[in-house]
Amino acid sequence: MTALKGSGTGALLIHGLGGTQFDLGPMHKALRRAGVETHAVTLPGHAGTPEDLVPVRAEQWLDTVTQAYDQLAGQYETFHIMGMCLGGLLALALAERRQHRSTPWYRALRHLVYHIPTLPARMRVEEDEPFGIKNDLVRAIVKAKFERGDNFHYRWVPLACIRQVDRLRGWVLDGAHRIACPTLVVNAREDELTSLRSANFLEAAIPDVRKVVVENSYHMICVDNDREQVVSNVLDFLGFDPAQARRPARARVEVPMSEEAVATVVNEYLQALTSGQFEALFPLLEPGVRWRHQGEHPLAGSYDDRDAVIGMFAKLEALAGKTIRIAVTAPPRIEGATAQIDVAASSVMNGEDFHSQGTQTLRMRNGRISAVTFRPADSADNALPATEPLPAPAD
Repeated sequence: MTALKGSGTGALLIHGLGGTQFDLGPMHKALRRAGVETHAVTLPGHAGTPEDLVPVRAEQWLDTVTQAYDQLAGQYETFHIMGMCLGGLLALALAERRQHRSTPWYRALRHLVYHIPTLPARMRVEEDEPFGIKNDLVRAIVKAKFERGDNFHYRWVPLACIRQVDRLRGWVLDGAHRIACPTLVVNAREDELTSLRSANFLEAAIPDVRKVVVENSYHMICVDNDREQVVSNVLDFLGFDPAQARRPARARVEVPMSEEAVATVVNEYLQALTSGQFEALFPLLEPGVRWRHQGEHPLAGSYDDRDAVIGMFAKLEALAGKTIRIAVTAPPRIEGATAQIDVAASSVMNGEDFHSQGTQTLRMRNGRISAVTFRPADSADNALPATEPLPAPAD
């Protein structure tokens, strides 16, 4: 770079194909806590609809990040580049194009190979479970966002744009040996979109490279189980103390919930329960929620944390599929941070109809549900799992 350098440290973060800055999870906040000014870029064809990607060419993506780089890099004494998925490819291509010499981080090269001579715009590459995410809660949240139509990530991308990813990938393969700056490559061992061959290639091709393999994530490592490890690896690579970026621990103090706050949680819970979008209720639960379903239903029993509750609902959907129907039969009775809800439920399991009625009791604290208990109205009629709250667990 011949431009005069400014002061401080900046970073350009580049999202993935069909995505947004959500792809990079807590990376923006972690870098800012470490004193890095972060900048985002929206790639052509994004922030609209998947069809917008059809006419976009790889040159447009690369020109966009190059323009952002040229505008920003001279403002800082040190400037970093990092990206996820398609953003990782662009970060590598940008570093080679501009012979970037500051210390960036690059997300692992994503191997999306669909070598088809003609890629018609009408063909789609669907985004489906597990959505590149191994963590049950995060995957459930993503699934709920897709179901609601939240504009945080395209549900599918046209096959036509995959050809542009392949072209970009070819440029990176050809130019990796000319990348002049230290490079960090982070790849999940269980990544369902690419094998470790891509990371191994970069490790062999780039002159100054460090490779990290994370063991408990799928494709979306910045939001999956290993997200904290990824953040720590990045900060360490950039010369920062990872402890600088950790979120300050919150005091374990129970804060009384207002009547309005309790009603809001109850309403969101009921909306998720009665619509069948169970994924939307999981974020309402404390990690240590205690869920009890009384009776003799196949799913009756005790579930002592949020992961166990997610597993219970997964089993319920496996048994009953889309036949589950849950209705509220009377207005919720709310007293303080406790709510009682009369429900009626039906489903079909193994060809047999099940019906049940009972009362769910929710106990809340600090804005979340800490306990749920279901008591059937008739102990001989226990068809669908629901819940009952026990004393809130200790922090």
